[in-house]
Amino acid sequence: MEKHHVVEYYCELIKEEPLSTLEPEMTADNTCVLESTSPFFGYYHDAPMGKPDPYIYCVLAEYYTLGEIIRATQRVNARRRNPVDVAIGKLYLKDKKCPVIRIKDINHFSQVQIIQQSFKKEGIAFKKRQRKISEQMGIIHLSKMLYLAPQGDGLFMDAEDRTKAYFAIPEYIDWEAFKSLTTEAKYDTRILYFDAAQAVIFENHKIIDLVRVFKENITVNQLRAIRDRYFHLIK
Repeated sequence: MEKHHVVEYYCELIKEEPLSTLEPEMTADNTCVLESTSPFFGYYHDAPMGKPDPYIYCVLAEYYTLGEIIRATQRVNARRRNPVDVAIGKLYLKDKKCPVIRIKDINHFSQVQIIQQSFKKEGIAFKKRQRKISEQMGIIHLSKMLYLAPQGDGLFMDAEDRTKAYFAIPEYIDWEAFKSLTTEAKYDTRILYFDAAQAVIFENHKIIDLVRVFKENITVNQLRAIRDRYFHLIK
């Protein structure tokens, strides 16, 4: 990627993925922890390749602020040889909503208990497991910081992750309409294999609605082609 000025943004992201609970012995004190069994399934389900490293969602016993989770994460990572990436969010499973933290960059599932215990030392409490969930679709809302390299014309490349890029859309689209739009966009064989999510960033007191695109080693030209397909359908 060419070097561009990198801007830090606060971002809220919405995506949908199949989730399954981890077995009790893999969690701390029989708490509710879910694995995204097919992260970015819009890409990996279609593309002839494997799947990414685990994405783990630990259900919290109560709601915490973004600041509380960031401070706890900083202290947890200060004690770890291999830091983990943590984001705060909400998980919607059918008619239930629960607060979660998303954890990635773990080396093995055996790390889940260790990370949970470390967060408990920082005052973060986790919800007890109540039932088993298997391959259930969940809508995930995450709050996180992004480091983006603007490319002009409403295009942004992720400065930390070569699999992710973003483009601005002219107006908000509700989730169900967004899913239908994405399905139709994928009928264009020139832009095969990508996963899409909704996102918003905040700049100059305004909300900018985005589409997050996941595709291995995505280029600006590929991002532009996907954006143009969406815009054609929106119009």
